[in-house]
Amino acid sequence: MSETKHPIQIVSRRTGLSADVIRAWERRYKAVKPTRSSNGRRLYSDNDVKKLMLLQRIISGGRRIGDIANLNIKNLENLIESDESATAVKTSLTNRPSTGSVMEHFDGSIEAIRELDAKKLIQLFEIAYQELGAVFLLEDLFAPLIQHVRDECKLGTFRQAQEKFVVELMQSFLLINSSKSSKQGNSKILIIAPISNNDNLSMLRLCLVCEDSDWMPTYVGTSTSADEILFSYEQGRCDALMVVVDQYGDQQFLPNELRKIRSLIKGDEILIFGETLSSYQDVIKETGFTSINNIGELRLTLDRLKVLTEFKPVILHAQPEQDS
Repeated sequence: MSETKHPIQIVSRRTGLSADVIRAWERRYKAVKPTRSSNGRRLYSDNDVKKLMLLQRIISGGRRIGDIANLNIKNLENLIESDESATAVKTSLTNRPSTGSVMEHFDGSIEAIRELDAKKLIQLFEIAYQELGAVFLLEDLFAPLIQHVRDECKLGTFRQAQEKFVVELMQSFLLINSSKSSKQGNSKILIIAPISNNDNLSMLRLCLVCEDSDWMPTYVGTSTSADEILFSYEQGRCDALMVVVDQYGDQQFLPNELRKIRSLIKGDEILIFGETLSSYQDVIKETGFTSINNIGELRLTLDRLKVLTEFKPVILHAQPEQDS
């Protein structure tokens, strides 16, 4: 009996990988070797489908496709068992993508931005997302890509329309993929910016870092009042709050906003993150917020808080005795 063969659309549905990613992994890394039908269409075996599913699972844990594409199914299964049992080490922090791999995505993205080709750019982002992972996508591709486009705008070789084009597409892409993420823990963190923050990409970056640290982030936007922060914190049953400050907005009102937040959320630890923390040391000390100066400190603090929330005691209030 001949083996059943599957067209790429079926393989895409079964594996959760886009057709563009499947073709890229085949072309660049020889991950699978499909046969061709009489009219030239790719046809994949059951083993091809299984291997792609295993590759997708390992990639989501932080490894690079270039390092694992040539492993056989048995070795991939052993690697999954090894990775998922090694809970003491986060592989997503130790497997940074190679410069060559990132530059390939970078060059293709620049060309798509130059042509204002949204479809091509989204396809490139999808492939980069699968190969780099969410956090490295932001750190190693999106951040330098935006900086390059802004530099080119100053030189006159790119237009502001091209800058807005790429920023909007990045934000949409991250929001869509964040909503599909299955990597969410039980601990919830609310991320807010009490004073206007013009760079939503930086806020989405923090959401992805929290997800990578097994927290479930909630982001309710910028210029959020203290009362609305309290409502969101309580309604979402959050375990932690992170206040983000930066160079945007009218910062003269920030100290009072921080005091209001502390007056409403009295007992819990509140994190404060941003590039301008040194300007607010007095009010941070007064309110008892925990200063976070960089992503490394944020990861360590989230790990510490997660332990505290997982072992938080449940307080049972004694019911008053009823008169007989």
